[in-house]
This record gives sequence, structure tokens and C-alpha cells, in this order.
Amino acid sequence: MEGSTTRYRVKLLTVAMTSLILGAIIGIILGFTLLPAGRAIEQRSAIEVPIGALLPLTGDLASFGKREQRAIEMAVQDVNRFAESIGAPFRFKLIVEDTRDDLETARSRIQVLAAQGVKAIVGPLSSAETAAVKQFADANRIVIVSQGSTAVSLAIPGDYVFRLAPTDKYQGRVLARLIWQQGYRNVAVIYRNDAWGQGLYESLKTSFEAMGGRVDGVAYDPRAQDLSGEVSRLADIVSRFGDNTAVIMMSFEDDGINIIRLSARNPVLSSKVFFGTDGSALSSRFLTEVGDEVLKLGGNPSTNYWPASNPLQQEFVKRYKDLYGENPDAYSMNAYDAVWLIALSVMLTGRYDGEAIARALPLVAHHYYGVTGSVSLDENGDRAYGDYGIFKVEMTPHGLDWVLVGIYDVIQDRLVPTSG
Repeated sequence: MEGSTTRYRVKLLTVAMTSLILGAIIGIILGFTLLPAGRAIEQRSAIEVPIGALLPLTGDLASFGKREQRAIEMAVQDVNRFAESIGAPFRFKLIVEDTRDDLETARSRIQVLAAQGVKAIVGPLSSAETAAVKQFADANRIVIVSQGSTAVSLAIPGDYVFRLAPTDKYQGRVLARLIWQQGYRNVAVIYRNDAWGQGLYESLKTSFEAMGGRVDGVAYDPRAQDLSGEVSRLADIVSRFGDNTAVIMMSFEDDGINIIRLSARNPVLSSKVFFGTDGSALSSRFLTEVGDEVLKLGGNPSTNYWPASNPLQQEFVKRYKDLYGENPDAYSMNAYDAVWLIALSVMLTGRYDGEAIARALPLVAHHYYGVTGSVSLDENGDRAYGDYGIFKVEMTPHGLDWVLVGIYDVIQDRLVPTSG
């Protein structure tokens, strides 16, 4: 199966690379012959190219970070097989640093990667971490390709940050439409007081109020250990709004687990349906640590970017599950595609240089088709659009699990239920 996957990808990407180079410089014909504007690659011996990864392998998003590391490792292996098959001189080496989902750690880890000559990085996952490393990345011309950052505040043209998830201007609209269609006209929100939480809250508020609903929220410090005061204020909002009120939790894993435990014991909140977002959707820890509480709070129906299925994705998911015993999430798929975008940009330009990669990557993305499908970027270097899955915790024959209960088509602005 692995061999057939590689041959299929080689065929597909050879066509894509040919189209790219014919349109931009010169072509690739059954091999690797590049004549970039800058320094040309003349030797045929292997050239080692480092690709960095900034991932939360510990901390609030650890289960996501570990899944993404596996996907990135698979991508590096696949890229190197492809490079060898077409006679490209590059061989890519992965260097991973743990951000711990901590801003200061993220800032120090990107400097560690830079000291090792890294000019292109997959990650960080969160918007807060991405914002934390952005200044250093821009100043040192290091390309950042985030698999999960969605904050609208980071949609900036001409920088070195590229993002493969749609921004939260879409997720806020999806959340608003989902909750409105469920019959709720009031929404109480508890959200992280960081770039991601603030941006998503404002997006949701704008969309839901435009429909005629009411929104109020409680921000909390992501570093706080005790959130009982914030949960109490959330209950006050629900009491003020009345029965026709949904609750949205814009959290990550650790803080989300804390909020769920407190809310399940609160006499006002324990009878409400808690909706969630991409910050915690598909969390394995929600199942193992607070599964009963999540069920009590309505299964935590959550929005999460969800790329449409395609043959490459199906084969990748099968390989991933065979290797690791679980399915990859959407941001793991983004991380896989991020490696390919970086590697193909290096192959296209013939240079491992941040400025050259940043110029080439939008063109590569426009022609690329990967496990997440088409990856066209907008003027800010962010994924131009994408659909969302609605996931809910349910009891299945195999125990508690996240079940896909709907797909939101962003282009048509409609929710399509699914059997899961």
C-alpha cells in the first residue's frame, strides 16, 4: 500500500510541479532541472535541508501536537521518496521543538531552530503562539506555515506567516448559524483571553447579533488554574438571558476540562447545552477525563475545520490509522500538507532561503492538491476558504467517541446533517 501511495503521489505531484515550473520558470521533465533566478543547484549529491516544527507536545494541546508530529514525520518520509524518485538533490530533515503551548517557550524555541539554520517551520498550532513568534520570524525571514492558527488579527499580507486553516471569520459565522438553527436566540460565551479567543468571540458575536440574537461573554486568563469565578459569571449571564440560551466554550484541553467539571456541578449551567470549537473538538482527553460530564452538557457539539474527502486523504488516513491506531484530525492533515508546500517551494526555487520560499509558496499552494484538497491562499497567505465539520461526543458501540454529525458548507452557507 505504501508503495502504491508513493507512486500515485509521485505521478500527481510531478504533473503539479511541471505545471508550476512551466508557468513560473522552466519545466521538470522526468527529473529535476531547475534554473532559478538566484544561485543554481548544480551538484547532484544529496543536499540536507532542515524543516522545523514548533508543536505543543506537552501542555494544553499535547494530544493534538503529538498527532501532528506523526503526520509531519510521515510527510518528510514521503517527500524524500518523491525527491529521490524525480532526481531532486534535496533530502529533508525534521527538527522538532516543544512549545508547551506557552508563549515564552515558543519564542525561545524558534530561536533554537534558527540557530540550527532552519528557514521554514511547520507550526505553531495556536494563534497565540503564532503571534508570539511572528516578529522573530518576519525579522529573520523564517517562513511559518501554521496548521491551526485561525485568529483574524493575524491575517496580514506580505509577512512570513502562512496558515492552512481558514480564519475565524468563517468559524464565527458557522457557530452562529449552527446555534441559530438549533433554535437558540441567546448565547453565553466563556472564552480564552488571547488572540484566538478574542477574535473568535468577536466573530461569533457579530454574526449572531446580525441574525437578531443576543451574545454576552466572560473572558478568562488561559494561565489561570482556578476558573470558578469566571464560571459563576457565565451562570449569571445564562440566568439573565433565560431558558432559550446556549453556552459556547472557546477553550483548549486543560482549561476546557476545568470549565466542564465546574459547569457540570453548577445548578444553572448543568442543564444547558455546551457548544465547542476547534480549540477542543476531537480532544481524546475530553473522552477519557470528563466524558460523563460532556454527555451531561449535551455532548459538546463543536465546530472544526474539516477538509472534504479525496483519494489522497483516504489513503493517508488509512496509513495513519494502521500505524498509530487512531484517525488524524484536520490539523494533522494540514501539518502533513505544510511539509509538502515547504519542500515543493524549495524544489521549485532550488534554494533553501526564507525569502525565496515565501515568494514561491503561494504559487505552489495554488497548484497543489494534497490530503486536504486544494490549498489556495488568499492575499494574507491564509487558506481562502474551507468547510467545517460538526462533531459531538456520543456513546457508540466502542464507547464514548467524537461523531461527525454535520458538515457546514461555507460557500453555500448551509448545514448538512450526516449519519456520522
